[in-house]
Amino acid sequence: PHKMSRTVINRREYAYGDINVYIFGQRIAGLRGIDYKPAKNKDYVRGAGNLPRGIQHGERSYEGTLTILQSELDALNRTAREKGYKDILDVDFDIVVTYGDENGTVVTDRIYQASIKDAGKGMKSGDLYSEHALPFIALDVDFDI
Repeated sequence: PHKMSRTVINRREYAYGDINVYIFGQRIAGLRGIDYKPAKNKDYVRGAGNLPRGIQHGERSYEGTLTILQSELDALNRTAREKGYKDILDVDFDIVVTYGDENGTVVTDRIYQASIKDAGKGMKSGDLYSEHALPFIALDVDFDI
């Protein structure tokens, strides 16, 4: 009888503690979360009959959400003002995201020319800190550079 060899891979996945985000070259210590994704407009090409004839590819877009503590939002607004802008809504910037593990393996993604769409503030009864979700659009994302 033929014995199959088995390879066991025991690789740890990245945890939240392995992520670092940099804006204006500075690490965002008050990071609560980040998500970002590319999207591509696609639609069926239809002709006679019930079945599509193909899939038409259109434009790409990039969007995400940066979730940070209020102290980080205040710091980003200060940096924007130092650069001559009213606030973080008026300046576009790159976001660098690194994922690293205990073995020193690092994956780096770069989000190009992110532009925050809104940056509201507020708190409610019982909040222990103020967390702010900042939705953004971007020009491009390079994964694992």
